[in-house]
Amino acid sequence: MKIETLIVGPLDVGCYILANEDNEAVIIDPGGDADEIIKLIKGRKLQPRYLINTHGHGDHIGANKELKALFPELKICIHEGDKEALTNPFKNLSALGGFQSKDYILRSPPADVTLKEGDRITLGKIRLEVLHTPGHTPGGICLLGRSEDDKPDVLFSGDSLFQGSIGRTDFPGGNQQDLVKSLREKVLTLKEDTIVYPGHGPTTTIGYEKVNNPYL
Repeated sequence: MKIETLIVGPLDVGCYILANEDNEAVIIDPGGDADEIIKLIKGRKLQPRYLINTHGHGDHIGANKELKALFPELKICIHEGDKEALTNPFKNLSALGGFQSKDYILRSPPADVTLKEGDRITLGKIRLEVLHTPGHTPGGICLLGRSEDDKPDVLFSGDSLFQGSIGRTDFPGGNQQDLVKSLREKVLTLKEDTIVYPGHGPTTTIGYEKVNNPYL
């Protein structure tokens, strides 16, 4: 599994593009800058199959519409708890401003696949397991990728876990107690060398967060 990283949108979201041995791809959190994402996909001659949003906030779904229009067979996936945010500007917060301008209203195409705890997305050697980590949003998830050849596992943590911090819980539907509980029970129990690719900011590891994250 090859991992490409793009920092996109006005809030610098980590968009991750995973490619398998057949150049099929999974796109995680295309939050904006659709042209840059498309340029990478075409430059690498990738065939995108799945688009996964770790949650439904506007800064993480901003390029969904453009990608779906260009690749109509692309399956948009999101946890069932956040599926309404794709098409509802109040639930994805774009109607409240803050992502581009106060006049920017964001509507993604609806979900093709709704996810839940324990679901697995498989594409060749790409194998992602859904960990439901509510708290930043009701349907927030992390995606655990099991690695081969003794390489570390990887975790795409969305806005649930950052280096030295956790996601905001003061938005509608947020709950810090739920977020901390789910991270302690489902994420800190992973292998310590697991590499964490967050929704914002630099990568980290589970071992580092166990020792250094003041929220956990």
